[in-house]
Amino acid sequence: MESFSLNDIRAFLDCEKIQTDNVIVNKIASLEKADEKSISFFSGNSYLDDLKKTKAKIIILKKEDANLWHGHSIFHSNPYLAIAKLTELFNPKKKWSYGFNSLAHKGENTSIANESYVGPFCFINDRVTIATGAIIESNVSIGQGASIGKNTRIHPNVTIGDNVKIGENCEIYSSASIGTDGFGYTEDSLGKWIKIPQTGSVVLKDYIDIGSNTVIDRGAIDDTIINSGVKIDNQVQIGHNCIIDEDTIIAGCVGIAGSAHVGSNCKIGGAAMILGHLDIADRTIISPGTMVTKSIKHSGKRYTSIVPSFEHNHWLKIAAKLRNLVKKYE
Repeated sequence: MESFSLNDIRAFLDCEKIQTDNVIVNKIASLEKADEKSISFFSGNSYLDDLKKTKAKIIILKKEDANLWHGHSIFHSNPYLAIAKLTELFNPKKKWSYGFNSLAHKGENTSIANESYVGPFCFINDRVTIATGAIIESNVSIGQGASIGKNTRIHPNVTIGDNVKIGENCEIYSSASIGTDGFGYTEDSLGKWIKIPQTGSVVLKDYIDIGSNTVIDRGAIDDTIINSGVKIDNQVQIGHNCIIDEDTIIAGCVGIAGSAHVGSNCKIGGAAMILGHLDIADRTIISPGTMVTKSIKHSGKRYTSIVPSFEHNHWLKIAAKLRNLVKKYE
């Protein structure tokens, strides 16, 4: 395991030098789990007890908290951000040897940059473009006419549909599905469900992360669009023809129904639900578990519709009172 000195870390984070002695650490750890070879961070008073007990050699903390720690320190305005950046130093990305594995399939009229990697058992269909620096790991399926931008990494077992366009510096984690058919049906005169062909596709712009087992449906006619900087967690469902604007972050198990438009810099908590054909204003925060049933027009506000859990018998009594309240206003 590679080690780094206090001064190495300060220089990497561009922080001021406040001590002349220079200690060595070789890992990042939480305050609770740190040992004498660890660097950790203090981000708020809720961790004060852990700070008092920690064995960490170096602590990253805000300058105004300097009196709380008398060991080796690095001052940073955002300690959590500093630790996030340090992961690049302590855990450098794997260096890939470029090439096309002999166990992968390459379709006709497909363009794959020499400085890219395609792993074993990948199926690359016809008319696919894979740009310089792209990493396609094992068992990935890429549909006809799809394109993968520069320095984008596709983890194993991902499925990418026909004509999907993925931009530069994206990362798509295992078993995600991009460009699956949207859930489009209509009833005939006998009440039978008839599938509507989904002829649009999916466009992912640049610097997008897509978590494992997340599904992004292709559009019915127009494309489903995920704009640059969006971060999506595991097991998220995004319906056909949705638009997600720049730098929005979406936590796990969120469901967004078709044709919803989510603005930029929004934060959507885990297991939230957004109904179809709604507009969500920029910088909206949606709390975990919230169901959004109408458009949000005013930006920068937080919305919550969570009922805390009760003992079952207590909940039955509350539900009865709610029914009576509804009847009162009918």
